[in-house]
Amino acid sequence: MNVFTGGSAYTMVRDVADGFVIPTEMTFKQFARPDFALFSQEVEKLLREIRANQPPLTDVEGTQKRHRRVQRLQQAMVIARNVLSRRS
Repeated sequence: MNVFTGGSAYTMVRDVADGFVIPTEMTFKQFARPDFALFSQEVEKLLREIRANQPPLTDVEGTQKRHRRVQRLQQAMVIARNVLSRRS
């Protein structure tokens, strides 16, 4: 059974960044330690990719979209770390 929404860690992380999946504590209920590690790895990869692609300074909408994606991913990581720390 796959614990990742969408079938894979990459797909889940991409969906979180785009706002299609809103992560909560219940999202990570079925995760085991290796699942948290894989999720974290994919989040870090996507964050690097998002940060590397900077829109022009005059593109306000593109800048806002980029910041929203980064914020969603960072919030998902905070929730995942909190769930993992409570289990330990």
